[in-house]
Amino acid sequence: MCFFAIAIACSSSNAATIIGRVVAVADGDTLTVLDVNNTQHKIRLSGIDAPEKKQPYGQRSKQSLSDLAFDKQVSVETDKTDK
Repeated sequence: MCFFAIAIACSSSNAATIIGRVVAVADGDTLTVLDVNNTQHKIRLSGIDAPEKKQPYGQRSKQSLSDLAFDKQVSVETDKTDK
């Protein structure tokens, strides 16, 4: 089993480490992680400027992130939260 470490800015309330499984990929720089408590965390990858889904190459970007991360166990390290 692969285990990814992702440094990000996420929408959870505290800076922390989130361990869980990637259950959705919104676009080339945003995914959803389901933790052991069945809490979903929307994750925005730090330092990634991927095209939006409706922009040129947006679907390809989403598919690339999905190929790398979907249904994988991940450890997310964050020191920032989005509003």
